[in-house]
Amino acid sequence: MSVGSISESVKTANSAIRTLLFAVLVGVLGSGSYFGYSEYTKRDKLVRDQEEQIEKVTAELEILNEELSVKAAEVQVLTVDLQEKAVQIQKLETALNLLKVDQRLARLNVLNIERNEAGQAVSSRLEFVELSPQGEPLSKPKQFELPGDVVYIDNWVVKFDDSYIEKGDVERGTSLCLFRRIFSEQQIPTEGIALDEIGMRPQAYARGGAMSEFEQQLWSEFWEFANNPQKAAALGIRAANGEAVSIQVREEMAYNISLRSSGGLSIEPVSIAP
Repeated sequence: MSVGSISESVKTANSAIRTLLFAVLVGVLGSGSYFGYSEYTKRDKLVRDQEEQIEKVTAELEILNEELSVKAAEVQVLTVDLQEKAVQIQKLETALNLLKVDQRLARLNVLNIERNEAGQAVSSRLEFVELSPQGEPLSKPKQFELPGDVVYIDNWVVKFDDSYIEKGDVERGTSLCLFRRIFSEQQIPTEGIALDEIGMRPQAYARGGAMSEFEQQLWSEFWEFANNPQKAAALGIRAANGEAVSIQVREEMAYNISLRSSGGLSIEPVSIAP
């Protein structure tokens, strides 16, 4: 083989080797590029997935915050409503208590009962005294003797609308009573003994001052109010009527006469300590 042939063979071999090396290099570089791109793509997808998850969670948090704000506002409204209802309940309870308030107006004391041999009451000696709200006598007690032992106390009573009582109105905050007379079942009413004089202020309402014009009008036009609902309503009067309470009196007893703020009279026994 000639030197030229050998030289040509060497050149060919070198070219083949360079080609092979280049191909290997290209392959290595290509594989590296593909691996790098694949890794970059994976990381990019992971980042985008994380961002989407963050956006989703953020959106859910915003919705939850809005719902919480709505619930908080509803709770606030309910709290205010509850507080208002508690105030209303307190007012209603106070009004109801005022409607049930009893005023002790007078006391009837039994001084003596005279009986016949059969034990039947012949006459009763009694004492009537009007009382202050504290239970103290307002005037000198009145004493009298009535036949028998069943006693009637005849009165004029003015009742006002409950709204005035609930508000504690100064002039209309309670029913008013004027004691007319006392008599027994063995007498007719006109034979009874006068207690409060018509046109005079009842002792139970006296506070050391003169009778007001309102009170004067009530008693001086009592029967007019009783028969004229429109006129009565103009002054807040619910009812004006005569009312009598009665009791069979017993020895060593006393009787409180009371008036409910919203209603009528009652007479209740009280034992007298010996």
